[in-house]
Amino acid sequence: MGGIVALAPLTLLLLAGCSGGLKSNLPQSQVYVLRPTWSAPAASVPAASAPAAGTVQVTLPLAAAGLATDGIVALRSGERLDYYSGARWAGAAPGMLQTLAIDALRGSNKFAMVESDAGPFASEYVLSLELRHFEAEYTGAGPPTVHVALVCTLGKRGNRDVIVSFSAESKLTADADRMQAVVAAFERATGDALSQIAANVSVPVPAKP
Repeated sequence: MGGIVALAPLTLLLLAGCSGGLKSNLPQSQVYVLRPTWSAPAASVPAASAPAAGTVQVTLPLAAAGLATDGIVALRSGERLDYYSGARWAGAAPGMLQTLAIDALRGSNKFAMVESDAGPFASEYVLSLELRHFEAEYTGAGPPTVHVALVCTLGKRGNRDVIVSFSAESKLTADADRMQAVVAAFERATGDALSQIAANVSVPVPAKP
């Protein structure tokens, strides 16, 4: 037993000395940033006599099974959920979509304040999000169709009254079955969904006395 104990530190030193020269043969993943563009609603710029009103808090989306990841999801035939190898998003999909939804609502200029549910300020309204689809669907031969869908529910904080509930959804076919083309299709489809959110989320106009 004494000989084994004496050899253990030497073994650890040898392993430590060799570890610096070891290199993985696994390919590094390409990291993609999602930068969609969206259109603001036509009446997004309020008149000077009608300043933006209402404060909104946007929740972190509840994600359908398999979507709460930074992996770029592919839906194969037979309803098989897969992930593109060697590629991933810069962050997990729910967090990315929350940030983008906040940006879209801020850009609409309809609200005095828009923040995440981790923000320090109390809000009058809450926009609850559910991420139902965020994948590239392979339904046949050819490039995949990117499917983005968010269920959006706006309610007043405190009394749980629902003001509006809708699905912001878009499907767009990629130009080619290549990673860059698939990412570009994700950007276009996400931009369409964000345009729908910016157009449909608004707080009630107070009745005139």
